[in-house]
Amino acid sequence: MAISANSSILAMLKVFYKDGVENLMFRNSPVLKKIKKERVEGKTQNFSAMYGRGGAVGADFLVAKNNAATVSKAVEFQVEPGQLFSVYTMNAKEVQASQTKRGGYMKIAGAKMFAASESFRKTLAAALYGSGYGEIATYEAASGTKNPTTLAVGTEAVITLPTYAIMAIDIGSKIVVKATVNNDTVKAYLTVNAIDGNDVTVMPTGTAGASYTVAANDIICLDGSFELDDTTKHIAAPLLPVGLGGWLPTKRNNLGVAFMGVPRSIVPDRLAGAFYDGSAVTVGTGANAVPEKKSAAIQKLIQKCRRQGSQADLIVMNDEDFLEFAAEVETTNTYFTQTSTKESKKASVGFKEFSASFSTNFIENIVDDPYCPKGRFYVLDTEYVALWSYTNTDKIDDGVAGNNPGKQDPMEMDGEGKTNTPYGLIIDDYLNVQSGEATSNGPAMNITLQMFGSFVVTNPSCCGVGKFYGATGIA
Repeated sequence: MAISANSSILAMLKVFYKDGVENLMFRNSPVLKKIKKERVEGKTQNFSAMYGRGGAVGADFLVAKNNAATVSKAVEFQVEPGQLFSVYTMNAKEVQASQTKRGGYMKIAGAKMFAASESFRKTLAAALYGSGYGEIATYEAASGTKNPTTLAVGTEAVITLPTYAIMAIDIGSKIVVKATVNNDTVKAYLTVNAIDGNDVTVMPTGTAGASYTVAANDIICLDGSFELDDTTKHIAAPLLPVGLGGWLPTKRNNLGVAFMGVPRSIVPDRLAGAFYDGSAVTVGTGANAVPEKKSAAIQKLIQKCRRQGSQADLIVMNDEDFLEFAAEVETTNTYFTQTSTKESKKASVGFKEFSASFSTNFIENIVDDPYCPKGRFYVLDTEYVALWSYTNTDKIDDGVAGNNPGKQDPMEMDGEGKTNTPYGLIIDDYLNVQSGEATSNGPAMNITLQMFGSFVVTNPSCCGVGKFYGATGIA
């Protein structure tokens, strides 16, 4: 209620403002921060991988000799860089209006730099689990008024997205719908207008009066994640950095198509990583059949990777799967700790961390990453997983160590924003500053955070991807 009903009294009272700006956005990917970053150059980054020893061996010398030409099978991966840009504009009026705390909660330039950095981190985190096309989810089946199959330009619609896809978008994001991840035709162009839990209000954009027809299980991608052919205007190639979704695919039916210059269908477990599909695996028979436990699926994938010589040291899964995994373990392990003989017992719910092992392969780190598609999990040997980049990747780090909780305080970037930085093609090895368009409020400048590079798995045989029971969608 008001301090007073007297308007004169109210006119003499000030509004008290708490200093600073709070960060209400999602946390960033702990896995993206964990993997190593390496600087590269050149038109492509090539590496050789031996996938076969050949068949020139046997008790009969003549048989072995006749197969000598099969010895030492190798391929050369040709890693092509992807790219990512996060842009903001700024004018002198905004800068001068927020020079000190008297004018703004924080400097406008710092706020925009923080927002651009967060967009950069979260989109790159989504790319980590994709194949370069910006895929984030499948279009769900129509349910009531949600997920309509006909989308009219200029009329808002509500679609349902899983939480891991929500992590990759924000108000104003542009998304598209395609029949498949690498399909060369866009079926619908959408702009995100509102996000309420898993319900996303979108505005179809395009020619007035037109409408789009989409279907359940179509693929939703971030717009601007693929290159268009100049002549046909059809999608020609992915533009985002290729991530684990490309290197360790769960879709194993098109491995004959060259990936980074290598067709992988001849020995998928070596060239495309180990794969365990537990999405429909049950234990028991008939009425006694129950879904396979997540712990069993994890051990089976570790076993596959171990067989290939992996020294796996990291398991990654979605945070919802992590919670279900914890509940699964909780049913068989309940611990009570008595702190004193004079005190009542205290119980702890949940687990701080897990480890997993198969024989002598012991993996101490199981990381919950909300950007990882639900139902999908990875067993990784981090010696062979990296981000190869032409540019500085320092902005990936938000200051939160490892998988610890928390997120960056926007005020840590209050002094940034490059307000006095001269124009330049590349500044601090990741920024581009150029003159923007003239506006009624004076000249504006464009500032771009840029990254050129790709995720890489230099030894796919030592890493693997799996599906938990019930996995659907892009998992």
